[in-house]
Amino acid sequence: MEPPPSPQTNESRPFGWGIVGTGVIARQFAEDLKLAGKASVVAVSSRDVIGAKRFADELGGIRAYQELDALLNDRSVDAVYVASPNQLHAEQAIQSIEAGKPVLVEKPLAVTSADAEAVFASAFRNGVFAMEAMWSRFLPAVEAAKAAIDAGAIGRVTSVSAELAYRMEEDADSRFFDPALGGGAALDLGVYPLSLAVFMFGEPDAIDGNWRAARTGVDSRTDFNLRFGEAEADLSCGFDRDGDNAFRVFGTEGALVLSPPFLKAQRLSVFGPATSRLPFAGARSDLAGPLGKLLSRLPLPGRRSQNFEFPGSGLQFEARHVQQAVRSGALQSSIVPASDTIAVLKVIERIRSAPARD
Repeated sequence: MEPPPSPQTNESRPFGWGIVGTGVIARQFAEDLKLAGKASVVAVSSRDVIGAKRFADELGGIRAYQELDALLNDRSVDAVYVASPNQLHAEQAIQSIEAGKPVLVEKPLAVTSADAEAVFASAFRNGVFAMEAMWSRFLPAVEAAKAAIDAGAIGRVTSVSAELAYRMEEDADSRFFDPALGGGAALDLGVYPLSLAVFMFGEPDAIDGNWRAARTGVDSRTDFNLRFGEAEADLSCGFDRDGDNAFRVFGTEGALVLSPPFLKAQRLSVFGPATSRLPFAGARSDLAGPLGKLLSRLPLPGRRSQNFEFPGSGLQFEARHVQQAVRSGALQSSIVPASDTIAVLKVIERIRSAPARD
């Protein structure tokens, strides 16, 4: 029997996704695929076969498997989205790659930089696409923010400040606090501000910070103090409080703010004299709260904001990117390259290698 047409050479048929896992993010991804062009979920796998069948029934018309190997043998699967618990990501990604299936791996791609390196080494060795699902990089507001910074809209960048924190009651049975499940604030939340900072400014030149331990041993809070050239970055994540969850960049001629929660930002505000040159649709209402009060005191004559609203959860943008990359024969993403994923994990490991703060 002839093999089915590869996704690289046949764009006339829908792109078929296989999903590993049936949790919240897997369901959001499946729903957002309806917004990602000619693509659909064709199969799902989970060790909980009842959960897999329920997931398949809810979507309708897709196959449910208990074993990942069965999904990987499904000829209609053009790429695999790994949305299982953190500690399984690297193993299942490599298993998929060795079966010849391109993979999009939910963040963190692995719980250690060594495991991430192994995933990408397998991908390059087998000639198969692999990418971490750092979906925030693909949001229109984030793309606009990077373009504004690169265009010099706020001058030379001097500092970066970002926080992502949600209060959670400590529960040893929760994946967020279980070290065996790849828990901890840095792997669950800290990867977002770290990844955006690396996306915008490259790998850090200097790394410092500290962390606080939960009773289970994972980090309940981690603070990162990084230097990118002449710019200082203070990034923080935690389960110990509810943060303001904005991403701010300050420069010699202005400032830029991705509205909270920045990981799914739908609004960008730029402050400074160069705002008149930005291709924004026009000024909107001012920022509220402490951040707005702070920026209002800065000597910034211009203020322009743009809404970048989108339907769904925002996962459609990364899905569309992967589909295009796979069809073109790429082995890694131009937006989330392997080096960035590994760099972020190494920053986390550097901070976590020191004793926890009291």
